[in-house]
Amino acid sequence: MDIHIRIFSATLEIFLEAAPYILLGVMLSSLLKLLMPPGFIARHLGRGRIRPVLKAALWGIPLPL
Repeated sequence: MDIHIRIFSATLEIFLEAAPYILLGVMLSSLLKLLMPPGFIARHLGRGRIRPVLKAALWGIPLPL
């Protein structure tokens, strides 16, 4: 039973440490959705095979930072 309590405690600690960053990410993504027109994203990421993937990867790199 002790192992279950330790696992739960460690999991809760990780969630609490990550919570501010998750909230910040949700707020920033909501702000981007509010301010950017849907046509902009469709125009840059909607056509082609390689270029949209590279653009999405480059735009997504700074998000975890």
